[in-house]
Amino acid sequence: MPAYFPIFINMEQKRCLVFGAGKIALRRIRILLRYGAQVKVTALFICDEIENLKKSYPGQLQTEQRAYCMGEIQAEDTDFVLAATDDPKVNAHISTECRRNKIPVSNASDSSQCTFYFPALAELDNLVIGITSTDGNHKKAAAFRRQLCQQGLKKQSERDGTD
Repeated sequence: MPAYFPIFINMEQKRCLVFGAGKIALRRIRILLRYGAQVKVTALFICDEIENLKKSYPGQLQTEQRAYCMGEIQAEDTDFVLAATDDPKVNAHISTECRRNKIPVSNASDSSQCTFYFPALAELDNLVIGITSTDGNHKKAAAFRRQLCQQGLKKQSERDGTD
């Protein structure tokens, strides 16, 4: 497995395409929006939670209810792509197209097809910590994020006298 270098990027105004609108996509879309990305979601079904985000992030989130079409991802208008459909074959096609066009891609169903990983984020006391595992174990990264956040909340309540 290749080594991935942790890096932090200013996401303001970055154009992110997200294919899929399930639980994983929803979590990642929320984060991208909070960090200022311009997000376009394409999926056969767009859940209400994603549609409701358009009210909180006017002009920053677009949705299109349809299937992915081979050849639609163009480098000149795309900075990042998240392949998060419920079909691993579709995600693989998206990853292949992105790599061919030199567009960073994260494939939610197969880490070996990612050119970047979407990290678990812990945000505490004006710190942002991105967490991923070297073996591709997303559950381990998520569990560690929860531990960090719980420790931070415990320390915060001790400082505030609210524990």
